[in-house]
Amino acid sequence: MAGMSPEKLAEVKERLLDRKRRLWQEVKQQLKSNIGDGYQEMLAAARDEEDQATVSLMAETNLTLLGPKRQELEAIEEAMNRIESGSYGYCEVCGQPIEPRRLEIMPEAPLCRNCMSHREKLAKATGR
Repeated sequence: MAGMSPEKLAEVKERLLDRKRRLWQEVKQQLKSNIGDGYQEMLAAARDEEDQATVSLMAETNLTLLGPKRQELEAIEEAMNRIESGSYGYCEVCGQPIEPRRLEIMPEAPLCRNCMSHREKLAKATGR
């Protein structure tokens, strides 16, 4: 979004910070409820290596479920860096302004719709 006003950038930054705070709360809550003290108790109660492996697998599974939240947190941090550097609102691939509607829906978006579509097609074609 070329020429975004300082007021609009401040609004976007606040939205990103708010989302970041909420995501961290969700991560902390999920870790506390799914792993927390229960993990130590289950590990202590494990009778053999197989039980310990099962408990460790459960913990790893819970951490894996946090992956999308971690990715979103990273995307928010990158968007905050783009705001600070003055490159926010411009596609990282083609350099063109990202559509205002796209940034409204997904303020952490680093790519315009065309470049994102191209990247998704390429990933699908290469099986990633």
